[in-house]
Amino acid sequence: MTKAQVRADLIGRRRSMTSVERAEAAEAIALHALAIPLVARARRVACYLSMASEPGTEPTIAALHARGTEVVVPISLADHTLDWVVHDPDAPLSTSALGIREPDGPRLGASALQTCSAVLLPALAVDHAGHRLGRGAGYYDRALADVTAPLCAVVFTHELLPEVPHEPHDVPVQMAVTPSGLFRVP
Repeated sequence: MTKAQVRADLIGRRRSMTSVERAEAAEAIALHALAIPLVARARRVACYLSMASEPGTEPTIAALHARGTEVVVPISLADHTLDWVVHDPDAPLSTSALGIREPDGPRLGASALQTCSAVLLPALAVDHAGHRLGRGAGYYDRALADVTAPLCAVVFTHELLPEVPHEPHDVPVQMAVTPSGLFRVP
């Protein structure tokens, strides 16, 4: 199957999930993500503010804040790149042209990811070799090109696949966290 076909199938499956299934998945993902030793010890973690159809990151971000961990989240820019902002749970959010919730705040620049102990990032699927299937715009592939921190995709359990279509420019991940647990790429 092509990337477009796999994306369409996975997006359709996400849309069929109930709000209860999503909430339970978000809580389970948080427990597994917070148990990752490098996340548990981190002073700063990059994460994303999940959209309604994505595995929820709210419980993970709230728990990181409760532990005193600084969380940076992405801001999409007009040139199809990402900038980063320190997440303040009390700050208002706006919705970008892409439909993504984003906080306002001082921009940290692309180099902010170099100061993170781990990067929790969105994906539609991850395969057993760490290939990540995103939504196709390439924002994360560009942002992660020079990042040395471990990359952990956040996916639903059924989105951990034996293989996903990928291309040479696709940045692989070292881990995937699902409601069922943590998968480490061998």
